[in-house]
Amino acid sequence: MPGNALILHIEPGKDAAGNISKLLLPHLCEISHRAVSDERSLEAALKEQQWCAVLQGQDAGDTQRPIQIIESDFSFLDSLPGMACRITLDGHGQLSFPYVSEGSFDLLGIRPADLSRQPQQLLALLHPEDEKSFHKSMLSSAKHASAWNWEGRIVMSGEIKWINLRAAYHNSDAGGTHWKAFVVNITYNKQAEIELVESRQRLSELSSHIEFIKEEERARIAREIHDEIGVLLTALKMDLSWLSHRLDKDALLEKTQDMASLLDAAGRAANNLVHSLRPGSLDCFGIVATIEIEAREFTKRTGIPCKVIKSQDRLELTDEQSITLFRIFQETLNNIMKHASARHVQVEIMNADRRHVELIVTDDGIGFDEKARNKPRSFGLRGIQERMRQLGGKVVIESKPGHGTRIAVSVPMDRPSHAQA
Repeated sequence: MPGNALILHIEPGKDAAGNISKLLLPHLCEISHRAVSDERSLEAALKEQQWCAVLQGQDAGDTQRPIQIIESDFSFLDSLPGMACRITLDGHGQLSFPYVSEGSFDLLGIRPADLSRQPQQLLALLHPEDEKSFHKSMLSSAKHASAWNWEGRIVMSGEIKWINLRAAYHNSDAGGTHWKAFVVNITYNKQAEIELVESRQRLSELSSHIEFIKEEERARIAREIHDEIGVLLTALKMDLSWLSHRLDKDALLEKTQDMASLLDAAGRAANNLVHSLRPGSLDCFGIVATIEIEAREFTKRTGIPCKVIKSQDRLELTDEQSITLFRIFQETLNNIMKHASARHVQVEIMNADRRHVELIVTDDGIGFDEKARNKPRSFGLRGIQERMRQLGGKVVIESKPGHGTRIAVSVPMDRPSHAQA
């Protein structure tokens, strides 16, 4: 309120009083007046209210100095992009707004004076789904004498806005609980946040679908290798055996033996490829037996003992859950073989509570720190976490340099498979 203050003085006649009152009504606001004549009464008045303006009258002996209007702390808030206000909650649970800045009209479509006279206008704007959280956060702030922070929607002529109310708890007295608050429009940020969440959900669904398609393709290729190439290799081996029994020359016999060795190597390579694409034991014997077989193969390849502890021989899991656990186990053993320098590995596959299957792999290797886990191209552990997230499971990774690593995953048994979903 810099510069001169303009004051309109009205002395209506009896005939015009009613019409003038109607014209002034939209522009009126409540005025609380306190007469201050000394320092003590001034100090008491300043503690009593947050005054919007202070009028300093002229001294009795100074008739030339004009009346000064000293601006309150609230006046500069009228220019901010939001609504500043004071909020009071009385003993009957009724809200009031002793002060409302000019930003209320842009934010809520309600003029400051109207909101002060009819505070229920704000409550009427609250989205039905957010009314409960508004009152709950308000009452919690009043009860615990803490800050009031609420985020929710309001509905204005069919348009939905997101607003954020941040209020500092002021005090509680016989007149109720008081806050100094600021309310801003966060619709743009909220929409961006919602779009980001939806985008992540779509990416997750796409990732899950890609993994599902990959596993289907692996299974198809594995079947073709087993059914076609495997059969051809077996037939060649039989023909070669028949031929070797009918040859007399030592040179030819030695050649057929070499060819038989090559066929054996080709057969083993085909079997290994089938196993890596889709282990046949997974369909025939289940996840527990498949993990035991994989653990034995790991020990053969690396010489590292791998002990398997199981709660039972078979676990009732969906195809998607079984193959996911197997891929996680493969990835974990691969990491141990490449990076851990471990001497022992222990594997636990348990169904303790009948609702979750836990796979826990522990090694006594060199371990790693948090920085190594977050390396830009460290996709192994991230892949494990993403696979579990798609199944609604949990992952706990514990590791310290020099103290080995423990990776525990938990899968809910009642979750439907991708195909069923």
